[in-house]
Amino acid sequence: MNRQLLREDVEIVTLRSLPESRLTEEAGSVGAWEAPVWRLGVLNLNGRIYPEDLAKRIVAENKVTVAYDGHDGDRFGDYEPVKAVVKNPRIQDGLMYVEIFVVDPEYQEKLKAIADLGVQIGVSSVGYGETDANGLVNAHTYELVRYLDFVTTPSGQVYAVKKESADSEPAKDDEGVPSSETGEPSPDNLAKVERYKKVQAYILGRRHK
Repeated sequence: MNRQLLREDVEIVTLRSLPESRLTEEAGSVGAWEAPVWRLGVLNLNGRIYPEDLAKRIVAENKVTVAYDGHDGDRFGDYEPVKAVVKNPRIQDGLMYVEIFVVDPEYQEKLKAIADLGVQIGVSSVGYGETDANGLVNAHTYELVRYLDFVTTPSGQVYAVKKESADSEPAKDDEGVPSSETGEPSPDNLAKVERYKKVQAYILGRRHK
């Protein structure tokens, strides 16, 4: 298996704003949010599956990473592109969530304005890893780079929203959503998704017999 840079977004969910009380616990931050980064055990539109045992390992390691505005921050210096600090991973409802503490006041105001106007804020994780022929990410060799960057077209359809707005129904999953890696899902990855759906349908059909 070849080790490669994996950029991923999660299935459609939302970025949520944490209570103001969290800001007093995290000195230096100007905004507190949370977001899912992986839907565990589910094939995403990049043709990859992030297993729960990998998420458990990441939670146990409990790393702290920065977050960029988009994946191109590496081209602009070390700390200039940093918009937030991300930490406290946890597993909930088949998703791996993290908490996001924004350190750029102007960026926090922008995120809040975008969310208040009803636009979902996409997030996408970054790490080095290997996958098998079925797209399963190797839980032992994966190396986390950043829990997330803020993106406009997440292939996995993961979004950030204010926690105060979390009582509303989550958006329904869309199929064939453009990928943050290529602009659109590749034919190979779409074929993988279709094969995966058929296998899942077959398994569910046998369970109900």
